[in-house]
Amino acid sequence: MKKKTLPALLLAGLLALGMLAGCAGGEAEGDLSSFTAATLDGGSYNQDGIKAKDVTVINVWGMFCGPCRAEMPDLAAYAKALPDNVQLITACVDAMNDPEGTRAFLSECGYEGVTLIGGDESFLAVFGAIQSFPTTIFVNSRGEIVGKPIIGGQSDLAASFTKAVNQVLAAEGKAEITVEAA
Repeated sequence: MKKKTLPALLLAGLLALGMLAGCAGGEAEGDLSSFTAATLDGGSYNQDGIKAKDVTVINVWGMFCGPCRAEMPDLAAYAKALPDNVQLITACVDAMNDPEGTRAFLSECGYEGVTLIGGDESFLAVFGAIQSFPTTIFVNSRGEIVGKPIIGGQSDLAASFTKAVNQVLAAEGKAEITVEAA
């Protein structure tokens, strides 16, 4: 087994155990002030990407999850509509099962951003606690997970996410945003 795929398999295993246990909750805890994650495009992503923005929205999803797949076009539109100080990235828990299929699905939905597929212990500590999909967390520029996660698909994703983003921005003393996603 390649060393690079081990973190992704560990993440998938932790998340699968949570699902098998029948847990419908489990909030992300900890922080992302120091981590390294592998990306679907073969690159890496770390805390510097988070520090570069006032707020990072991270949507944790899976190809196996109908509600996750259903909201992806809305996520893609929302990501494109965000101002420069806010970003949306995704973390796909099962992308390693079919990376080409995952890339094709994201492309079809119009999502052009970063998709995380596994990472180091710090990454796994945060995402291993998530047991419901989709779950969206909000991270400030210091890498701290702030506010309550949004669990499940949203009927008005842009409004729900923007409200949560604005709560983070207000707590940081930053100006609120408005988003008009198509």
